[in-house]
Order: sequence, then C-alpha cells, then structure tokens
Amino acid sequence: MVKAYLRYEQARAFGVVASPQAPPVYDDTGKHLVTAALERLAVWDVRRGVEAKSLLPPPRESGALPAVTRIARAEGSDLVAAGHSDGTIRLWSLDDASTDVLLKGHRSEVTALRFNASGSMLVSGGKDTNVVVWDVVAETGLCRLRGHKDQVTDAVFAEADATAGGGAPSSAAGGSSGVRLVTCSKDATVKVWDLDTQHCAQTVAALGAECWSMDVDPTGGRLAVGTSDDRLHLFAVRRGYDDGEEEFGDGVSDLSDDDETPRKKAARADENGAGVPMTQARKAASIADASNLLTPVGHVPRSDKSRVSHVRFDRAGGGLLGVQTVGRAIEVWRVRSASEKAKRLKRKQKRRREKEKLRAKERNGEEETETAWDKDAEGEGLTAADELELATVVRPKAKTRGFAWAPRQRRRPGIRAVVAVLLDNNAFEEWEIGQDADGVVAEEPTKIRTIDAQGHRADVRALALSPDDGTLLTCSHKGVKVWNSEDGACLRSVDGGYGLCAAFAPGGRHAVVGTKSGALEIVDTQAGVQLSGMRDAHAGAVWGVALLPDGSGFVTASADKTVKFFEWRLMDVEDDEDEGGEGRRELGIAHVRTLQMAEDVLSVKVTPDGKLLSVSLLDNTLKVFFVDSLKFFLSLYGHRLPALCHDVSSDSQLLASGGADKNIRIWGLDFGDCHRSVFAHEDSVTSIAFVPKTHYLFSTGKDRLVKYWDADKFEPLLTLQGHHASAWCVALSTRGEFAVTGGHDRAIRVWERTDEPFFVDEEKEKRLESLLEEGGAEDDGDDDRIAAAARENASANGGVAPAGAEAGMAGRKTLETLTAADQIVDALDVAGHERKRIDDHVRTNGRDKDANDDAEAKAVENGDDQEDEEELKKALDEFSDEEEEDEEGAEDDDDVDAADAVVVNSASLSAYGYNPSYPSGLPPNPLLMGQSPERYALSAIENVRAADLEQAVLALPFSSALTLLDYLGGWLEAGEKTELTCRLASLIVRLHYVQLGATHRARSVLLRLRPLLRKRAKELRNLMGFNLAGMNMWETHLKEGGGGTKKDDDEDENTANFTDELIKDEDAPGLPGWG
Repeated sequence: MVKAYLRYEQARAFGVVASPQAPPVYDDTGKHLVTAALERLAVWDVRRGVEAKSLLPPPRESGALPAVTRIARAEGSDLVAAGHSDGTIRLWSLDDASTDVLLKGHRSEVTALRFNASGSMLVSGGKDTNVVVWDVVAETGLCRLRGHKDQVTDAVFAEADATAGGGAPSSAAGGSSGVRLVTCSKDATVKVWDLDTQHCAQTVAALGAECWSMDVDPTGGRLAVGTSDDRLHLFAVRRGYDDGEEEFGDGVSDLSDDDETPRKKAARADENGAGVPMTQARKAASIADASNLLTPVGHVPRSDKSRVSHVRFDRAGGGLLGVQTVGRAIEVWRVRSASEKAKRLKRKQKRRREKEKLRAKERNGEEETETAWDKDAEGEGLTAADELELATVVRPKAKTRGFAWAPRQRRRPGIRAVVAVLLDNNAFEEWEIGQDADGVVAEEPTKIRTIDAQGHRADVRALALSPDDGTLLTCSHKGVKVWNSEDGACLRSVDGGYGLCAAFAPGGRHAVVGTKSGALEIVDTQAGVQLSGMRDAHAGAVWGVALLPDGSGFVTASADKTVKFFEWRLMDVEDDEDEGGEGRRELGIAHVRTLQMAEDVLSVKVTPDGKLLSVSLLDNTLKVFFVDSLKFFLSLYGHRLPALCHDVSSDSQLLASGGADKNIRIWGLDFGDCHRSVFAHEDSVTSIAFVPKTHYLFSTGKDRLVKYWDADKFEPLLTLQGHHASAWCVALSTRGEFAVTGGHDRAIRVWERTDEPFFVDEEKEKRLESLLEEGGAEDDGDDDRIAAAARENASANGGVAPAGAEAGMAGRKTLETLTAADQIVDALDVAGHERKRIDDHVRTNGRDKDANDDAEAKAVENGDDQEDEEELKKALDEFSDEEEEDEEGAEDDDDVDAADAVVVNSASLSAYGYNPSYPSGLPPNPLLMGQSPERYALSAIENVRAADLEQAVLALPFSSALTLLDYLGGWLEAGEKTELTCRLASLIVRLHYVQLGATHRARSVLLRLRPLLRKRAKELRNLMGFNLAGMNMWETHLKEGGGGTKKDDDEDENTANFTDELIKDEDAPGLPGWG
C-alpha cells in the first residue's frame, strides 16, 4: 500500500520591511508607502510605522513566488504594477488589495517599469535586453522592442503636446499620436522609440558610460540621465510639432509642393480626406519627428563619484531632482526657474559680447567682429550647469537603494519636499528638505522617522521556539527580536551581540543566546531586557547550544575546541538606583564542566533520553560520548567535508547529519552504522531538525530550499520553495504542527501542516513539470515572421531594418499558453465534428423527403387522387379543431409559437435543456452545454487570457489556424466579439501569410472575411465615437450647469437645484447627441 503524508505549506512570512531591489512608491495621499518585501508588496502607514496591507500573490503550483524587482504606480490611480525576477508583471489595486492581471513578456528579471501619464500604457524592460509595451486597459501586450545590447535599466514616456507647434495631426484624425518612448541601457545608449511605427527613431551613443537611470521633468521639457561615471547628463525634449523643421529625405516628388515636410504633407492629406495613399507619409512624418526628440544640453559633475542608481524629479512642484548613487548619498539638485535661466543667459551673452569687443579693439576690426558675434549669439543657449545647481545631499548611515518623493499633501510650512529613502539594511527613512522665506533650500535635510522595527538589519542566523510555541526568538548581528509566532508581530527588540544559536529555558520566559564573540547572553523575552549572562564563556564563537532533557542546564559547542556544560542558577543582582536595598535575584548560569576536543566543534546535541552527547567536528567526523562520564562511545566517519549540523530523533535511535558536502547521512546510534547517504541540496546543508515523535526531518541549505524527508525510506517528501537567499536555520513546534525557517533574505517563514494528504510519486511529477516550465521559459519561441525576416535581411545586407521590424510579439511561450492552444484545438475539433453531424442529418432528411414526394406523385398518377383528397380534408379538419382549442387556451400568438417550437424541437432535448442549433431528430452533444458548435468554439477562445492569446494562436498548427479563420466569418456575420475576431484575423494572417498564399482553400475564406472585417470594425468605431461624444457633451453640460458666478441668494438656490437634479429620461432627447 502506498503511504500518504500530510502536506506542509507556507502560512505566513514576516521580518522583511523593504527589499533593496525595488525603489518604493507613495500613494496619492502620501500617507502610505509601498515597498517590495521579497515576493510581496508591503503597504506601510508611515506616520504610525505599521504595515497597513500586505499584497501577496496567489501561490503557484510549482516553484517559489518570484521576488519583486521593480514597482511603478499610475498617477492619480490606485493601480500599482510590480515586476518580478522571473519576468512577470502583476497589477495590483491598492484600495481592495486585489490582483487579476498577470503579464508575461520577459524571460528574465524586470529591471525597468513605468506608466504613462494617463495610466493606460505600461512599459517594462528586462535583463533580456527587450522592451515590452503593454496595454493596461486591454490587459495585453502591444509590442516588443529590440535594439539594446545589454540590460535595459530604465524607460520613460515622452508624450508630445499636440497643442504646441504648428498644427500637428492628432491620433483622432488618423495621424501620429505623439507618444514617444525613451529607454536607456547598460550598453551606454539612450534610444527613442516611435510607438506609432514601433521603430527606433533616435539613438544617443555619446555618453561614454553605462546608463543606469533617467527621468523626464514634470513639464516634459528636460530629460536627466545618470551614468556610471561622475556626470549627470541633461537633454532637451522637443515637445509638439515645429513647422520650421528641415525636410525628411531628399526630393520626394516633382509636385509643386515639394518643399513641404513629410509632416505637413501628412497633415494636409488628413485635411483633404486622403486615406491609404498617405499612410507612408504619415509614418515618415512620425519617425522624422521622433528622430529629433532629444537634444544634448550638457552635463554637470556630481559630488559623489560612484555610479548612479536612481534618478527622479519631484512631481509635487518642488522643482527638485534626486540623484541616488550606490553609496550612502542622495544628491538633491534644484531646477532653476525660468527667470533665473533668463538672467544667466543674459549675463552669459553680455560677458561674451564684452570679450568680443576687447578682441576687436586689439585687432581694430570692431564692425566685422560685431557681425560675427550677432551670428554666434543666435546659437547661444543654456547648458546643464545653468539649469541645475546642487542644493543639498541626504546622507543616511546605511547604503541607499532607492528613494521616492512624497506628494504635495505631505508638505508643511517651511518644507520644500519630503523624500522616503530605502536603505540596504531592511529599513527606510523619511527626510524633510526645508527652505527659508525666500525659497532657498536648506543645506542640511532633517530625518523625521525610521521604519525598521519589523525586521532584522542582517541575516536571521538562529531561531528558537518557546515550549508553548507561542513565542519565537530570532538572532541577528546586533541582538535578538521576540515575535508572536501566530501573527508575526514583533513584540520586543533586545540589543546584543551577533547571535549564532539560541534556546529557551524551561518555562519559556528566558532564553540563552550564543554569540560570535564567545559570550552567552540571557534574555528576558517578556520584559525585553538582557540579563547578566557570561561574557567570557568561550574563547571562540559559540556555534551550538543544546538543552539537557532534565531541564537543569544546557551544553554549548564552540570554535575554541571545547564543549561546556552550564546550569541554571538564581543570581543576586544589586541595582545601582537602590544602593541601600536588599537587591533582587534573576536567572543566571554557572559553568559546571568542560569536554576538550581536538578540533573546532560545529554543533552539539543531547539525546532525548539524556544518555548520549553528540558533537560534529571540523575534521569531518561526528563523535558520540556518554553524558554522565563523558567517555567516548562512537565515531561516525563518512562526510567528505565538515558536518555543519546534526539532530537526534525523539526515540534516540537515529542521528541525521548534514554537511558542507551537500549530503545528509542517517546514522544508527546503537552501533554507529550509516544507514544511508543522500544527496540533499545543491549547496551546503545548514540546519537539520527532526519532527517530534517521528522519523521525519526538515533540512535547510544554501540553495534556498527547505526539504522534508522520511528518514526511514531515505527519500525526499516535499521541497518547500520560499526563501530568496540561503536558508540558515529551522525550528519545529513541540507537536510538529509547524516549522519556522530563517535565512539570508531576512525573512522568517512559517510552514504549517495541513490536512491535505499527498503521495511521493505525485510530488515527483510536479517537480518534473516545474522543470519543463523552466525549460520552456528559456526558449524565446517563434516571433513575428515578417519582422524577423526583415531584421535578418537588414543584418545580412549591412543596412537598417525598416520601421516596425524591430518590434515583435509582447508575450512569451509558457506552459499556460501551450495549454490554452491545446484547449482551442480541442474545441475546434469538437465544433467541426458537431457541425458535420448536423449537416449530414439535414442532408439525409432532405433525401427522405424527396423520396416521399416522388411516391406521392406516382400515387396520384395511378388514380389515388380522390383518396388523398379525402385524407387531406380529414387532416385539415382535425388541424382546424386543434387550432381552435389552442386559441381558446392561449393568451397570445407568442405562446402558440413557443409551444410549436417545443414540439418541433422535442428531439433536441439534452442534459442542458433544448438546443435550437440541432434539428429535430438529432440528439445534441452534451459537451457543448447547450451551445451551438460555433458558439462553443468562441467560448473556448474567450476563456484564454488576453495576455496569452497571441502565444496561444502562435502555437496552433496551420490546419487549426485555417479552421479558426473560417469560423471568424460566421462570428462576424453574427456580430459577436468584433474586437476579438478582428484581432484574431490580423494575427493569423500575419503569422501564416506564406502558407495562406499557397493554400487554395484559404482564398475563399479571406475573400469572405475582408468585407466583413471592414464593416464590423467601422460599426464598432462609430459606436465608440458616438458614446465618447455623448459623454463629452454630458460632461460639458454638467460643468456649464454647475459653474458661473452667484450674485444673490435666489440665484444660488436656482443654481443649486439645477446642479443637484439629474435630467429625466423624457428630457434627454432635447440634448444634442442623445436619443
């Protein structure tokens, strides 16, 4: 019989305030700060210093949840996007802490993430050198942009102002939308992408250093770029359209208006109503406009010479620019006002004019020199040093990893800005930048608060559970913290040394902590204070501590090659404040005896029966001694590297040891024989603990994994993935109901035992599926074949790829997309089979009817006309009587028709009711659930997530794609899902254009689709335009009704009554655009 086990699952994780990978973001109010806490998002109430919400993604069937590497928030919205280390992007709502959208486009870590101004588009960049643009509303990818040769470090939208310049064609008129995308990379380039043509229009490669971050100022006129050298680069962003630009290309045509720019021609074509012939002109105009987007202004030297990590403008109107480096500084630059820039420009021109006059006097050529200056003065402009000045520097005590400007609501009188600084030690701080009455920024910023109590500053090296499992003690490099094990709340923090091991004293109030300096610290967990321990207990680091079963004391193992026994004692302590009093007594320890060893002792355990003492040594062996006499009993050989940890089962029969050789060995304590050596982890085994009263054990390793084993069968039961760095320690509850682990990622994770049984073979299959999914993620899959062919041709010829060829599909192939493709193929097969059944049945019934008609005609010819007439007359009389009875019993003609329909379709009854798609006499297929075959196929496609649809269709074979293309015609004729069908049609044609051109059967399908696509798309566009016009009109009407000045009380009352009362339905037709 196959044995079943109970599953352990992660119940909660705590101890992480903020991960250093992702800079934080504020919400709109400025009261909450969103930080990355490994795989989740933590929403902190900064004033109270508590975690208000925890946004944890749903668990995955295989693999650990990826860590958050980037956070972006849409302005004016509660929408937050989180990029993860596996290339996925998840969208969250801060109001209800919900997430329904998961975007998969990158094959590796997301390193750049940014919303546009309206929040309708999202751009992401990754270590895979790709840039992906997403449609947030449609929850799907728009395009993938290729061009960078190294990691994409940042991206920002530069949206042109259509009102500036000379009459640019708008997106509504069919021209360019003016949306540009600027990206930077470690390949030392800044690229400008035209999203209308999906083409790289401009590349700035003269920076000379890796580009790490950039941002556009709130006005959209300047772009600041931070690099790995000591310079901060500034670019001018050309907004809108300029009629005075140079022409794009040479002599395009010999028409009379050949001196017009491509942009003017595109605008004139839109005004004249020209459509398709000017498409290329509009594309050329859009690319030409984007190619001149950035103009270098210069650079300023930074005070910190380390590379830039984060650059952001203060969008709350403070006129500040923050530049964060990888060191301990955030430089705050002040953006000079327009009047200051004008004064500096005027002063610069005056100074140069005076120099030119002096030179002219020396050469006696004043007039000629003046003319030369007038020409040079026209090109004189401001540099980066004229626009930026260093105002102050924020210098926290720890290394900085990001920052965020607080919204305007957080400002107080005399405060210029508030900035939240993310630190490298699992904490963040808030700083205020002040100003005087004249608006001059204060030289020294002020730290107002620090949020760090809910986590350790470094690794969690050891942990211990109280006897009642209600309190958890964790050790780090500067003390210990006491937690509530049920909800993860931090109860107390006690300063101390670097703790390497810990154990609770009997009663659960006090705990002993062994430190790296060799001291033993006694901590009162309820009072949160450190009692008088023993500072010189050992001469080296204390690596292990084990309680004696009788509760009288404990044993310690140290790097000074000794094993020492200590007893609990009550010590007399004199208080300094009460010198004349009798003093008080508190728990202390006393050294009893010492066991000298030949090598450093790495761990120590006492068997639950109190008879044996086991230690692991630096010479790769484990030795077992008698506790009472300390005589040698067994020596356990086998590890190729030192055994870092070991534990003994509750029945004192088995000893499990894990070492730096990545193996776990199971030993018998009766004879010291090795039962089995198991390759356990991909790196060193750091901790081992038996589940009480069982032979099951948990192990942790530097490979980030926590594993659950059966020591009797020597096989792994579960692999618990959750830690994002080395897992250092594990502790079990007294009844084995939960396990607690801690690691280098500073997270404390609780794994609870559930009632769900599992089998070992099923877990092996899941591990294989996870490996398959990881392997599929490495494959980029097929791309847009047209764009790929264009890129290959351009690369072979040494030219530049045409517009749009640098773009590809946004999604990537995953196990979900392959499953969705299989479901679509199955649905198409079922629908095709059922449609064939229906057609065959109708054709067969038609032949039977024709045969009956021929027999009746032959009978008439043989003289049976009279009998037929009598039978017909009799049937008509019976029908007339039935009809009269029906009319008496029915209320209207609709009920009669419904009754007749039921009779006619009586044969189409199934488990899902009546199916009108099936003719009489043909039983419907229950798989269709009462739907028609066409509707069943459409439902299968609707169930595919919008973000996965492209890759699912890409995985379809050509025969299924052609069948799907045939179904699109029926859906378009019925007017169902116009947007989805149009998207599918364009996608299939773009993917299989070669096969469609060579297939004769596809010609009729395409000829049928072409007019339907145009017709339905036009209808949908007109409907959307009508609705938008109506809503705009209604908004204008409400503004006009609620605005204006109020002169007296009567007018106030009339206006209030008018604005508060909604228009009735019968009054709506009087408004233009409504009916």
